[in-house]
Formats: sequence, structure tokens, C-alpha cells
Amino acid sequence: MARWKLMADHYLNCRDTKWEYKEVVQATGRERRKEVDVPRFLSIQDPGDWTNSWGNRDNQQGEIVVCHEGKGETSDITFWGDPTPDMAPVDDEARAISASFAEKWQYKPEGADTSYSQSMIDKFEIEMRNIKEKPATVEVAGLDTLVAAMAALTAQNAEIIKTLSQRRL
Repeated sequence: MARWKLMADHYLNCRDTKWEYKEVVQATGRERRKEVDVPRFLSIQDPGDWTNSWGNRDNQQGEIVVCHEGKGETSDITFWGDPTPDMAPVDDEARAISASFAEKWQYKPEGADTSYSQSMIDKFEIEMRNIKEKPATVEVAGLDTLVAAMAALTAQNAEIIKTLSQRRL
């Protein structure tokens, strides 16, 4: 089995989540449909997403357990793709799979209340700020020769205009 408990909200690729686009072709009057697989949003706060729940109606708690296809229990939500650092492995196979991503997940959140996704966004914002602060220098081969030729041409045109304007007076 390869099962994980979600520790934060996730968008996961699940086979049961599709977006359907419909339009009527004006030339034929027939309806055309197109289905596209889209990620499913799973919220750890939403009881409708919980796969396991306990407690009474007033004090209900729950969790979302996800797995790869054919590797979990019937109540688990099946997803495809790689696990994330915000998924806690439930069994040994999931621990082994998560351990194989340790190098990829090097960047760890600084605060306990920060999810891995939010920490990555913060990291990218810092990198973008550093890139914007650093002036971009682009070197184009032959640009200085082109600028010198344009300056000479401008000076020559100014001289021609001056000569033509003096003849009319």
C-alpha cells in the first residue's frame, strides 16, 4: 500500500475530476463537448472531502487519506503524480516513496504554520525581487558599430539639410 494523509489543502490529479466544455456549432446546430482532466481541490477543513471521520456531529473531526491507484483502501482518494511534502506517509511504502523525494524537497518551510507550497511561493517572490533589483545587462554583438554608423548618418543628414536650406535663401 502507498497511502498519505494530507496535512494541508491540495490540488491533486484525480481521474474522477473533469471539466466539460459545451458549445453549439452555429453552422450545424449540433452540440460539441470536450472533457479535460483537471486537478481536484481537497480541503482538510471540509467534511465533504474527509475519507475518515470521527466524533459526534458537534465535535466532528476527520482526515483525508490519498493513495496511488490500486494501492490503498476503498475509502481513500486515488490520485496520480508525485506526493508532496505536505503529505504525511501512512505506511512503509509511502515512507519509501516520500524518502526518494527528499533531495527534491530540500527547501523546508521556516515557520510551523507555513505549508511547503506557501514557502515555495515566498522563495520565488524573494528570487523575483532579487532579479528585478539587479539591472539587466544585455550585450548585442556589433551594437556599438551600429550606433556609431547611425550617429554619422544623422550628422550627414543634418549637413545635407543645412546645405539645402541655405540654397533657398
